[in-house]
Amino acid sequence: MFRDAWNAMSSDQKTIVGVLAAIDALGKALALRDLARAKDGKVRGPKWLWAPIIGAVNTLGWAAYFLIGRKRH
Repeated sequence: MFRDAWNAMSSDQKTIVGVLAAIDALGKALALRDLARAKDGKVRGPKWLWAPIIGAVNTLGWAAYFLIGRKRH
């Protein structure tokens, strides 16, 4: 099923999917790195809860961390 959908895509569509996947992976990596280095007082909620949210909830996970999880100065 996935293979059929992938094979049906044009080269440009495959490139777009690859770029979006790379952006998502980079966002997760940056969010997890930031979370690991952040002091407890700089994060809303427990850090142990943010780690699986960032990792498991695709783009919304790391975006939510940067928008909601980090405290502003």
